[in-house]
Amino acid sequence: MKAIMGLEVHVQLRTESKLFCGCGTDLDGRGPNENTCPICLGFPGSKPKVNRRAVEHAVKIARALNCTVWPEVRFSRKSYFYPDMPKNFQITQYDVPLAEGGYLPLDGGRIGITRVHLEEDPAKLAHVGGGITSALYTLIDYNRSGVPLVEIVTEPDITSPKEARLFLDKLSLILEHLGAYDPGREGSIRVDANISLEGGQRVEVKNLTGFRTVEDALNYEIVRQRSMANIGIAVERETRHYDAETNTTSSLRGKEYEEDYGYIVEPDLVKIELDQKWVGRLEAEMPELPDARIERFIEEYGIPRFQSGVIVNAGLEMSRFFEESCRLHGDPGEVASWTVTSLMKSLNFEGLSLAGSEVRPETFVELLELIDEGVISERLAKELVKDYVGTGESPRRLVESRGLGLMEREELRNAIDAVLAENQRAVADYLSGRERALDFLLGQVLRRIQARGRPLEVKNLIKEALDSSGKCLGSSAGRAPGC
Repeated sequence: MKAIMGLEVHVQLRTESKLFCGCGTDLDGRGPNENTCPICLGFPGSKPKVNRRAVEHAVKIARALNCTVWPEVRFSRKSYFYPDMPKNFQITQYDVPLAEGGYLPLDGGRIGITRVHLEEDPAKLAHVGGGITSALYTLIDYNRSGVPLVEIVTEPDITSPKEARLFLDKLSLILEHLGAYDPGREGSIRVDANISLEGGQRVEVKNLTGFRTVEDALNYEIVRQRSMANIGIAVERETRHYDAETNTTSSLRGKEYEEDYGYIVEPDLVKIELDQKWVGRLEAEMPELPDARIERFIEEYGIPRFQSGVIVNAGLEMSRFFEESCRLHGDPGEVASWTVTSLMKSLNFEGLSLAGSEVRPETFVELLELIDEGVISERLAKELVKDYVGTGESPRRLVESRGLGLMEREELRNAIDAVLAENQRAVADYLSGRERALDFLLGQVLRRIQARGRPLEVKNLIKEALDSSGKCLGSSAGRAPGC
């Protein structure tokens, strides 16, 4: 049975004030319910006013998703009686949304975008003594109430939970490039996932945060709904809650239909006319988006598509880091290779983002210069980058303070002689024609010198010493000259 999936993605927009009032959107350090006013608390007689910056963000998002932006939009009241909306209705867009009919290219295909519209964020609920269905009581913080949201509704084009996650990854990257949201803000993207089996009822899994969570919740629902179908139990149309700790969903309520919300036109807000010249000007201001950046990196820097994709998809900060490193170093191929194969792997291992680390283009380029100058080997650099990522300390200073520069040739020969003396069996194996013994001896030498030598040069010196030993052993008149 084929699974049919679509997403409703709610994005907190990056504005200084809320959607319909002057309260700020920076909630860090604010006590519960401090960041409120009569408008966002829905006091009788309070009058909303639309945040122009939020509309600008929404238009740019719509155009980035290839949507048609309508010349005239209206706000509506969506009535529902939950404690997170003190007015008992939410101001949103319904019959005349801001934009419709777009798509997002994804892995050679496309995910259709049904609509993009603006609405206000509800309050934040804190469930005490249990989860959403078992809490002893629930506390409400209205600080978030009224923060501008853009809702992006997809067509039911998503074919797998993995594709849902890929869609969200790409969408968030586009939003980051647009400067439309803050990826570091808690709850900046929340997802309602809709899923049904072909011919069955649709289930909505509500308020998912984290893209991995969306994937896990959809995987669970596919298994649950297929299991029910296999034993002849009908899946009901409902809203469910996902518990990440147990990796299960549970029923919250029967799913509402459109008429249950009693939509009416918002009487306190006039229609908004979006002049097409103004929309065109906003579109012209849009920055380079991820797909275009990938193509430019390939053409401008001559790096492989795979590396360009990895760098760009790692986030806007990584793209900027790469370009600045290229400007400082001048060899984009080397910068790309070390960024993808060593720097990003070390950041992931340490659990760090680029922005959250002390890594900077100036010091990263130092590492590459040390390799180019022959001060350290590539093998040593791969070890050194781990310490560098954790501390951000200058690689050149790390090398100097630890005495990690490449050994002089005479030092290498002494280390090789010591290893050969300690591994006579491997020496004998090589001299009897077993070439693999050479690789063993190379590993022993590199371990002894702590990678302070270029592997190819060290290998040649070992071979030279072994060949010399063979000549000495083969001399019929005792030790040959120099043995």
